[in-house]
Amino acid sequence: MKKINQILICSLALLFSLTACKKILEPKIYISANADTFPKTEADANSALIPFYAQFTMNYGTYKIANSVYEFGFNSSYLGYGWATSIQTDERFDMTYSAYSFFTLGPSTALNSGGFAFYSRISQIASLTQLIDQLGKSNVPNKEQYIAEAKGLRGWFMFILWDLYGPTNPRLDPATVNSLTITPRLSEADYVTAMVNDLNAAIAVLPVKYNQTANWGRVSKAVASMVLLKVYMQEAGKTKDPSYWTKAQAVGQSLLGMGFSLDPSFKDIFATPQNNEVIYAVPGNTTSSNLTNQNIYFSTILPPDAKIVLGQDVTADQKYRLQKMPWSFYDKYSAGDTRLQTIANSYVNTSGVTIDRTNGLDGAIPIKYPFVPNSGGFDYVMFQYSDVLLSMAEITNELNGPTPEAIGYLKQVTDRAQTVIPPAATLSHDALSNFILDERGRELYWETGIRRQDMLRHGNFISSAVARGLPAHDYNQLFPIPSDVIIQSNGVVQQNPGY
Repeated sequence: MKKINQILICSLALLFSLTACKKILEPKIYISANADTFPKTEADANSALIPFYAQFTMNYGTYKIANSVYEFGFNSSYLGYGWATSIQTDERFDMTYSAYSFFTLGPSTALNSGGFAFYSRISQIASLTQLIDQLGKSNVPNKEQYIAEAKGLRGWFMFILWDLYGPTNPRLDPATVNSLTITPRLSEADYVTAMVNDLNAAIAVLPVKYNQTANWGRVSKAVASMVLLKVYMQEAGKTKDPSYWTKAQAVGQSLLGMGFSLDPSFKDIFATPQNNEVIYAVPGNTTSSNLTNQNIYFSTILPPDAKIVLGQDVTADQKYRLQKMPWSFYDKYSAGDTRLQTIANSYVNTSGVTIDRTNGLDGAIPIKYPFVPNSGGFDYVMFQYSDVLLSMAEITNELNGPTPEAIGYLKQVTDRAQTVIPPAATLSHDALSNFILDERGRELYWETGIRRQDMLRHGNFISSAVARGLPAHDYNQLFPIPSDVIIQSNGVVQQNPGY
């Protein structure tokens, strides 16, 4: 464990030295060919999209030569977007990097400056703007679909930045995409409108879904609809404007009609690739032997002496136990909940001794996926149909209270988990709202960004952290804009209040 941590620390120190004081806001243009000649073919269009899909990988990420920054994969189980947001909630605790876990992250904190922050993706939004423009001017066959796909990705990237920082200053006009003039952050209304327009443009053109096809892993109508659903729900939570719940309801109803369904078994969602419950997953990489290209999910959660976890032999993997599920969250599940089949409350160590919370295990071990040592050999789920059902339960409750319709959506999920909805949870709007929040936690634990979004929307993100003894304040609902951005913009980009 000590050796592994030393390697991680040394590696990060080297990366910091390489990326300090870099130009996060400089446009990062992936398409350097003449716009009159590129793209020419569908192969060109596909190649141009690859760098954007690569951002959703589960590995540590890559060093970007274009503007000299290191970007961690959004889904990296250490230092990624999902990790950074999840460890701020009650569902996950990180035992190594305390600035996120303990709400002490500042504009100049390590991993929030020198190009490490997620704000650097602002330059990739500029690249998508350029690609959309070039595709529009091209004669590429089926260019309308590629344009829609690029707009879906741009709307998704904008959502992730909005989730973390609030409105940013994306380049959405191709005429200014190469300009070195830095513009202010958009207003909330203008930013939301831009996201909605992009996502609706994708929804209007793209195929419904790609499950069990060669295009699995691409943005589809269903994927763009999931992001749009989350935009409306988060905006409803922020503004308290009921019209956003109505808009979310329309998107949710559309998703209900796209042919997805609950898998009879919760654990099979993550074991059977491209099953009919999965709306989007990052395709697994079964061929890479390069550590930076591997999924490090298991390495970061397994105790160093683990041999058998949930019946799986895990001795073949690196193990350095950086994260855990707190027992307080684990105890939110009832004893017969079938979702516990994917969360270990004990393990057998290399000496044959069973270790649990009574003799040294300091938190539960989530093993959602089939064990594949030192590999990205499984699809990493980001959106699933149960999220749609739980969202519709919440939306219906917000609009009409605890109606049979709202409870019906919820009951499909609890029935699959072989749990019950307590009668008291259906007596009022607030009671059902609180139960839905808990149920979303149980159903969607450790999914990318979801728990933090849910707690923010329900208004208990900060109070929950304070109840856990953490020094969280209202301004911590947004991440600080990296100091590099403020300095490079000469103050044109304003810092989030409180930092």
